[in-house]
Amino acid sequence: MARRRRSSLALSGEHARQALAVLVHDGKLAAGVVQKALKRHRHLVTDLRAKLAVLEQGAARVGRQFKDSPFPMARKARTARRKMARRKPRISTATRKMYRLQGKYLSALRPLSKEQRAKVKAIREKAGVRKAIAAAKKMVR
Repeated sequence: MARRRRSSLALSGEHARQALAVLVHDGKLAAGVVQKALKRHRHLVTDLRAKLAVLEQGAARVGRQFKDSPFPMARKARTARRKMARRKPRISTATRKMYRLQGKYLSALRPLSKEQRAKVKAIREKAGVRKAIAAAKKMVR
């Protein structure tokens, strides 16, 4: 199945008119073809406007018919709220270092057995996180 290629060329109305004039002048495009295309375009627009007007009249008629009804047809459509992009919280340098140290501690604990983990946790309580990480790395070796 052949794919329709998108035109990457963005033309203003004036540029499009100039391009058509050049193509007609060079004989690559007949003036009649351009006139027929414009006429088809006008017919398409007028048909769409007429259909839209009929739809608007029908919707207004239905709306009046059920306006005072004890059984409403539907709730009012809620306007779609755009979800606001959540702002990334600002973290102080000290907090960031603390998170990084916690990550190193957890990665040092991962390969250890339960008994070894208990020992490292005891070291952490007594001496601190850095000493616990060093002890966990020694136990892995």
